[in-house]
Amino acid sequence: MQILEMGNNSKTIKDSQSGFSLLEVLVVLVIISITLGMASLALPKNDEREWRDMNHRLIVSLNQAKEEVVLSGAPINFQIDANGWRFSALDNKDKAYFLSEPLNPYKFEKNTQVEGTTEFTINELVSLSPIRFVMSQPPYKIAIVRRTDGYFEEGE
Repeated sequence: MQILEMGNNSKTIKDSQSGFSLLEVLVVLVIISITLGMASLALPKNDEREWRDMNHRLIVSLNQAKEEVVLSGAPINFQIDANGWRFSALDNKDKAYFLSEPLNPYKFEKNTQVEGTTEFTINELVSLSPIRFVMSQPPYKIAIVRRTDGYFEEGE
């Protein structure tokens, strides 16, 4: 049993073992950096996620426009090009105007190529002719098609 001494030269067991050594701190930092590095490799690339989100937004917007046509009976025009996509309709004076949320215009952030049917009218009164267009932002590419029920989906 240790007896504590009074004065400036006295030491206790607790005083001689306080803190971490430099080696212990470095080992912990190396373990944390390796773990974070492996975790970052497992995450999908940001570009790929943005591409998927943009395509999902377009398909949802096209299907929303189809629903709007069913409810209102008024046709909606759709246009897509290298700059982006937009939905428009005609007012009472047959003047075109762009639609607002959730069908507001979308501008592409990156260089995008569009091929196929790039302009069409969504209208319940017209027969559902096939519509297909392809968008690409290398290395990504997607085809969007209209199904026989009038809804849009990712196609081949």
